[in-house]
Amino acid sequence: MKYLATLLVFIVFSCSLTKKHSKVNDVKLEALLSSNSNVYASSIRKEDLNKDLSILASDEYEGRETARPGQKKAAKFISERFKEIGIEPGAKNGSFLQTFPVDAKNAANVFIELNGIKWNLLEQFYYVGDLKDTLLIDKELIFAGFGIEEGNYSDYSNINVKNKVVIINEGVPDLIDLTGGWDNWRKKVELAKNKGAVGIITIKKNFTEGVERIAGYIENPNMQMHNPGRKKSELIPNLFISDSAAKTILSEINESKVSIKVDIQEELTSDNVLGYIEGTDLKEELVVITAHYDHLGYDNGEVCNGADDDGSGTVSVIELAEAFQKAKNDGHGPRRSILFMTVSGEEKGLWGSKYYIDNPIYSIENTVVDLNIDMIGRRDDEHDYDNYIYLIGADRISMDLHLISEKVNKKYINFDIDYTYNDRKDPNQFYYRSDHYNFAKKGVPVVFYFSGVHKDYHKPTDDVDKINFDKVQKTVRLVFYTAWEIANRDQRLRMNGID
Repeated sequence: MKYLATLLVFIVFSCSLTKKHSKVNDVKLEALLSSNSNVYASSIRKEDLNKDLSILASDEYEGRETARPGQKKAAKFISERFKEIGIEPGAKNGSFLQTFPVDAKNAANVFIELNGIKWNLLEQFYYVGDLKDTLLIDKELIFAGFGIEEGNYSDYSNINVKNKVVIINEGVPDLIDLTGGWDNWRKKVELAKNKGAVGIITIKKNFTEGVERIAGYIENPNMQMHNPGRKKSELIPNLFISDSAAKTILSEINESKVSIKVDIQEELTSDNVLGYIEGTDLKEELVVITAHYDHLGYDNGEVCNGADDDGSGTVSVIELAEAFQKAKNDGHGPRRSILFMTVSGEEKGLWGSKYYIDNPIYSIENTVVDLNIDMIGRRDDEHDYDNYIYLIGADRISMDLHLISEKVNKKYINFDIDYTYNDRKDPNQFYYRSDHYNFAKKGVPVVFYFSGVHKDYHKPTDDVDKINFDKVQKTVRLVFYTAWEIANRDQRLRMNGID
């Protein structure tokens, strides 16, 4: 019995020592991780951020408009920087680029020639509707009244419009009672098409007012994210002319020939740029860090460099990639994998992040978090000091993420965290307006790092010389510490629901 009692005391004492030893090891491990994180956080330097941004937000990059040459130059620059850093390509087939299709329209590319004489768009004619590309050469013209057919009334009786361009009056005849809604131009176009016409020209009563209303659309090319299921337009060319132009045509209608060319469709591509660091023992799980690198291109001939929006976020992602790669090179790589993704198409409607979410290269189910950086280089009108950051969305899906953000900031950075835009009732609704939201829709916890809107937002004056690089450096280090904590902790972030 005495031996048994002694043995029990020894076991209890040993367990106590083991627990104490384990606790000491945990403390040492946390201290080691903290020490390592400080080393690599300090490698994030404002001089490097400035150097990259001075290139990316220069006039040479033409405002980085989605699917345009400036965006392609920026994608190449980011890819080359990732390659210099030494991180792996994050897309398929050993590439840094995830390319997606874009449909563009240059609405000004509609041309008319009457008897070999070119007419000027918005001076002698304009058009409405979503036209398809068309080429009509030397087509006959034919007048068809108001272009109406209802009951016993028909402007198409006794005329053959097949393979011809129809000229009609706007509106309806005064003395005839019609109920079919013929003030709708689409109805008249559909009827002319069904009769075999290949184009329709309407004599517009208030031509100048019509030009003023439609000019903005025609003068500004637009894009859509490519959707193979989207129904293509089947409209025939639908043109409006003035009374004076109509007199010229109608006076010589039997001898006249018209040519119409519609060449507005353009098939383009855009790109997300992805760099990847594989984790050590939890490599199936993924931390994503995002920023959009596209901007507006030109505004009335002036290049919009988008230094803050979102050049500041883009160079932040590059600098974060470099810091984590240095850690990996030194044998302190993250336990979870990290995807550094700069996306394009944000300015058009969050296209790049949507394309990635719809075509993920890495499992969305195993994506632990998205840390999104958008406009962190300036001070907004709501603050008279720089030591603040807006955090948006951290508590929406995972309260763990919110608590980690608070803890990391208090321990390392000491920003004043402003949650104004995290309020669900805030009228700006920034939670839905940057690339993190496409991840949030899939239930991935997100944080949106943001410094607010300023007077140069979306203007040609958003230039590098106005960026506060001390503020950018401090914000990037906050993102680094947060990513480091999430990438190296034992457990995934716990969910508190999807919003």
